[in-house]
Amino acid sequence: MKNANLDGSGALAGMGSSMQKALLFAAALAASSFAAAADAPSPLDRLNVFAGTWKSDTQTFKTPYSEESSSSYTLVNQCWKAGAFFVCNQSVDGVSRTMLVFSYKGGDTYKEVAVSAESGMGSNGTLLVDGGVWTFPGETHKLGQVVYFRTVNIYDGNDSLDYREEYSDDQQNWTLMAKGHESRVK
Repeated sequence: MKNANLDGSGALAGMGSSMQKALLFAAALAASSFAAAADAPSPLDRLNVFAGTWKSDTQTFKTPYSEESSSSYTLVNQCWKAGAFFVCNQSVDGVSRTMLVFSYKGGDTYKEVAVSAESGMGSNGTLLVDGGVWTFPGETHKLGQVVYFRTVNIYDGNDSLDYREEYSDDQQNWTLMAKGHESRVK
């Protein structure tokens, strides 16, 4: 097979003008298709609201799973999309605490892996997104008993959210462990 040679003008040698135009059109069409695919919305785009700097105020209540306290801190979620993942380095008051990795599973469901900076250990979870309500459900098993936990974030636009942490023995009756409010720092 013979290699095509470029002549001094940069055109493919031996090709007619109409063939060159057809090749250029095909290349332009392919390039625009790739660009459109790259710009197409991804289900991961729904998570962009999570990114940024947030001022957080929390009140925690005494329960079998929590101690009474209150706190205020600055939460920073440095997030980016990487292929099939949405990744966030989560810092509290300037200290990196957790690496969060989300993947889309279909519908309103995302899988999450949270890796603690302190221990290096990861935990698997789920995120359910229903409009502005984000629920992180979980459960623990101890001595044959299951206890369910959930964190519910309720977004009011892109710059404000209220959240609560709860537990339940039956997934019907939930006991409040903590509640709080976060405002985006601009």
